[in-house]
Amino acid sequence: MTVTSESDCHLPLRWTAAAAAAFIVYRLTLAPGLTWANFGADGGELIAAAVTLGVPHPPGYPTYVLLGKLFSFLPVGTVAFRFNLFSAAATAFTAGFVALIAGEVSGINNGQLSIVNCQLSTISVGLLFAFAPLVWSQAVIAEVYGLNLAFLAAFLWVLLKGTRINADERGFVFSPFFCAGILLGLSLTTHLTSLLMVPLALFLTPRRRWARLSGGLALGLTPLLALPWLARTGSPIVWGDPTTWRGWLWLVSGQLYRPNLFAAADWQARLRDWGAILPAQFTLLGLPLILFAFYRMPPETRRPRWGLLATAVLYLLFAFGYASQDAIVNTLPALLLLAPLLAPALRRLGRLALLLPLILLLLNYNAMDLSKDKTIRPSAEHLLHEIPANAILLTPGDPTIFSLWYFQHVERQRPDLVLADANLFAFDWYRKRLGQLYPDLDGLEMDDLAAFQQANEGKRPFYAARLAPTNSQQPTASNQQPATNN
Repeated sequence: MTVTSESDCHLPLRWTAAAAAAFIVYRLTLAPGLTWANFGADGGELIAAAVTLGVPHPPGYPTYVLLGKLFSFLPVGTVAFRFNLFSAAATAFTAGFVALIAGEVSGINNGQLSIVNCQLSTISVGLLFAFAPLVWSQAVIAEVYGLNLAFLAAFLWVLLKGTRINADERGFVFSPFFCAGILLGLSLTTHLTSLLMVPLALFLTPRRRWARLSGGLALGLTPLLALPWLARTGSPIVWGDPTTWRGWLWLVSGQLYRPNLFAAADWQARLRDWGAILPAQFTLLGLPLILFAFYRMPPETRRPRWGLLATAVLYLLFAFGYASQDAIVNTLPALLLLAPLLAPALRRLGRLALLLPLILLLLNYNAMDLSKDKTIRPSAEHLLHEIPANAILLTPGDPTIFSLWYFQHVERQRPDLVLADANLFAFDWYRKRLGQLYPDLDGLEMDDLAAFQQANEGKRPFYAARLAPTNSQQPTASNQQPATNN
């Protein structure tokens, strides 16, 4: 039996099979609560901001906050577990769309192929993406990357579908390019690196349809307009001051992180480490198969496959030059772009194509399994139990303060404590926020922790502490003079 159209190739079956298989595996390996594994230290802040309808670190992630708030009402597990489940669902959704994208860029929707080969090759591509270690690592923790990938995958599929069909008669609003623009805009509200997709969108959209793409993009960006409202909800977590034009622009542009751009040090070490990690994402056969398949695709797919490859390179270059410990997670969209290029090679394998995702699953299951990861809760609860009533607790940076925000503002543990972070204290907007939350505090006029402590002596005891997320070592709090900030 042969097929000549996308509908003949059972599009819903491909999406469902890849998404369902990925979700089952993610659910089995999901972290049961808050975790720092897989660069997940931001999870506590993201969860607390979503539950309280606040504004997390730049660019504010309003779409994640609003959708996360809905997930927080699920009657299963802890609130942290629900947000881990949110990531799993979003990433599994992505895997389903990767299977569909594979059909678009490999030409299988227009060729004379058996239905079985069409299904198996594209489903295998979706599962190879799902079980790539970097992708899997973000699917089992509370982070923004799963949602970002979901919007990007839906955008790519709609865009590629629009280039293949004659959609002129569908009008402006129902144009696939307008819909693709909406999805691209939404992806930008979940991670700023989605800007790197804009050249691809323009490249694949006919110039006469750029207005439709731009209109959709503007509509997709509208969640950013919710940031001033979120800043006024009374949430204890609000970065910057998005209620003013300058504050809003500072937040949504990610100005805080601009010094990280193209500033990575020791690039030789990064090249060595990433050179071992990235080629193994689709098994060691993945890169050779991509190169082989790239030149075996039909001529009519030349433009989209070159567009996907060039955009993947853009993402890799950006991530390589970005100065942060978790910079490698910025390569996730590159994996999304490269995975569909495997389809022609897997099609030639027939039923054996499913062996590659199975190999990835078996190789990485134990390393990706966070189902027994419970190291943060005992450490945090021990610390919170140790601190005297009404104390000011000074934390040394993101992992500790973010986790304590979760336990205090989401699980309502120790609401009597004042949580103040030494790093955030340098920002005027943060000290102003502390003053709004705790009107009895003094010494918030300047970035001077020693003066802050002295101004509040006699009103609240002052402690400094750092979380140690291990089962064997519990954190201790010290009642001591903090160092003055430089």
